[in-house]
Amino acid sequence: MRILVQDSATKAFFDGGGWLTDAKRAKTFESVAQAEAVCREHGFLGALVVVKSKDAACDVSYPVGARDALVVSKPPTTRIKSLY
Repeated sequence: MRILVQDSATKAFFDGGGWLTDAKRAKTFESVAQAEAVCREHGFLGALVVVKSKDAACDVSYPVGARDALVVSKPPTTRIKSLY
């Protein structure tokens, strides 16, 4: 598992000093709390904390900030059938 910071607009990943498109070269944080703290320190508005697992279908990302704490992006757990 890796914990990364991603710019939600450009989809680039933070490498500790700048932004790059290759997630493999992005900075890995020790915890979600550390990733969130770095975002607040640097003023990364609209940043996402991304928790990547070996199976990309299980990756979870969510926006940083108390205001956005309830907006979580994750793979769907149920399917809803259309009535039509």
